[in-house]
Amino acid sequence: MVKVHFLNVGHGDCMIIEHNSGRITMIDVNNGQDLDRTTAEELYPSFGLLAERIEIDELIGRNKYQILAERGYDIALTNPIEYLKDHYPGADLFRYIQTHPDLDHMRGLLALGTAGIGILNFWDTEHGKTPEFQSDADEQDWKEYESYSEEKKNNKCLHLYRGDCGAFWNEEPKGVAGGDGISILSPTKELVASANEAGDSNNLSYVIRLRYQGVTVIFGADAGKDVWEDLVDTYGEQLKCHVLKASHHGRDTGYHQDAVKLMSPEYTIVSVGKKPENDASNKYRQYSKHVWSTRWKGNITLEISDDGKGTINSEYDR
Repeated sequence: MVKVHFLNVGHGDCMIIEHNSGRITMIDVNNGQDLDRTTAEELYPSFGLLAERIEIDELIGRNKYQILAERGYDIALTNPIEYLKDHYPGADLFRYIQTHPDLDHMRGLLALGTAGIGILNFWDTEHGKTPEFQSDADEQDWKEYESYSEEKKNNKCLHLYRGDCGAFWNEEPKGVAGGDGISILSPTKELVASANEAGDSNNLSYVIRLRYQGVTVIFGADAGKDVWEDLVDTYGEQLKCHVLKASHHGRDTGYHQDAVKLMSPEYTIVSVGKKPENDASNKYRQYSKHVWSTRWKGNITLEISDDGKGTINSEYDR
C-alpha cells in the first residue's frame, strides 16, 4: 500500500509519501505555527470581515485565528514535524524533495533537524537565488537548506532532471524498473537555465509523477506557464492522472488549461484555495470532478491499495 498525505500547513506546501517499500518521502515543508497574515486576509471576506481590519487587530493584539473561529472557521494548521512523528514515530526521511528554493516551501527544515529527523537523500535544483527574509527564522531555515545542499548534514544531495533514473526512486538496486514509482517530469537542464536567467524560481520546480498499481499522482509544485507548455509538448496524453496537486497553491499563475485538460484528474488538491482575486479552483473544476482545498478540508490522505484501489479522505467534511 502507498499513502500520500497532503498537509494543511497554511501558505505553503508539505506532502508526505509512505511508499510500499516502507521508505518515506517528504515533498517541501512549511511549518506554519500560526495563521499567517496572507491567509487571514484571504479568509476574512469569506466570513463577512474586512481584510483591512487585520492590521488593526494585530495592533491591538487580537488573535486572527480566534476571530475567525468565532465566525465558524475552526480548521487548525498542521505542524508537519509533529504529524510525521505521530504517524511514523522514529522514522527518518529516505528522501526530501525541495521542489524549488522559495521559503514557503522550506520553512520547517530547521525544525526537522531540531526534532532529530534525518534526511538521507536531499533533492535540490541548480540556482543562484538570493532570498528575501521576512524574519530571523527565515534566515535560519535558509542556512539549514544550504547545509543540506552542500551535503553538510550526513546527507547526499541530488540535482536531478527529467528522465533521470536511479536506485530506489524508480529502479531497484540492480537497475531494473520499480523502486518507489517516482518519475521526474520537470525540470530539464534547459528549463533550469531559462528559469535562472529570468530570475523565476517557480519554473525550477520539480514536477513529480508517482505511480503505484495503476494509480497516478502528479505534484505540480509552483510550475508556471513555460513548464506546463513544455510538459504538454513532451508528454501529451501521457499526462493523464488520477490526482493532481495543483501548481502554485491553486493560483491562476500555476494553471495551464491544456495541461489540466490532458491530466483530467478525478481529484485536484489545492494547498490553500478560494482566494478572492487569483484563485483557479473553478477553472480546475472544468476538468476535475473534485477540487479539494486543505484550507477547508484540512489534511487530505490518499491511500492506494495493493490491488490498485484508491481511497481519498479529508480531516474535515466541508
